[in-house]
Amino acid sequence: MKLRPSITPILAALLLAACGNKADAPARGDGEVVVFAAASLREAMQELAASFTQSTGTPVSFNFAGSNDLAHQIGAARGMDLFVSASEAWMDTVQSAGRVEPGTRRDLLANALVIVGHSRATWTVDQPCTLATVLFEHISMGDPDAVPAGTYARKWMQSVDCGGKTLWDGVKDRVAPAPDVRAALGLVLADPGVVGAVYRTDQMVFAGRTRVLFEVSSGPPIRYAMALVADGGSPEAARRFAEFIAGPDAARVFARHGFIPLAAKP
Repeated sequence: MKLRPSITPILAALLLAACGNKADAPARGDGEVVVFAAASLREAMQELAASFTQSTGTPVSFNFAGSNDLAHQIGAARGMDLFVSASEAWMDTVQSAGRVEPGTRRDLLANALVIVGHSRATWTVDQPCTLATVLFEHISMGDPDAVPAGTYARKWMQSVDCGGKTLWDGVKDRVAPAPDVRAALGLVLADPGVVGAVYRTDQMVFAGRTRVLFEVSSGPPIRYAMALVADGGSPEAARRFAEFIAGPDAARVFARHGFIPLAAKP
């Protein structure tokens, strides 16, 4: 895929910013819980961590990135306590490597995909195949070969028949792959000529600067899986934080951010 010149420096800047998320676990404070979480969870998880720290005194630090990058980091390093993945498949990878604490994995949340444009975009997408005819310059999404949001988007597009060809056939030459879903949304924010395939929750964060063009209702199930990481530095504190974000108070916070809680206990 060849990106037009004006978008290339924007994408380069986003890639550099994303690379900053690829370090090992943050430096650990005394008793601190280190959480590796999908980029789409940033606002909700930071809000919950602040509440947890206020009530327990236990600090929580984060590494936010694409779930694929986080899974590779967990396989290669030590020092993290909890993994919250936007993909069950990447959690499977971590579990197969023996890095999941037995009995701690659970489904935490569900999400949905939307097609978004810049707030100044005037396109109308009344049904999926219309997307292939819209004169956008690029469609940004997480790298469909690795990043969950992009993988989900490609799978949905490949399932949509548009007169003998799939929707994916109609847009794949204009795909701008990004290292995570926030970087994909960043391209939309930076350029009115770009549309994006992102999570509904990410669009909500930037609702004033983006516009939903189409809501995907028939896509693949999007499930966020959570598990304690084996050999974590603060296992008991991490277990308490995991229980907290799977509880009813956290469910209300997640729902306010657009997620669908799956693990809340009464």
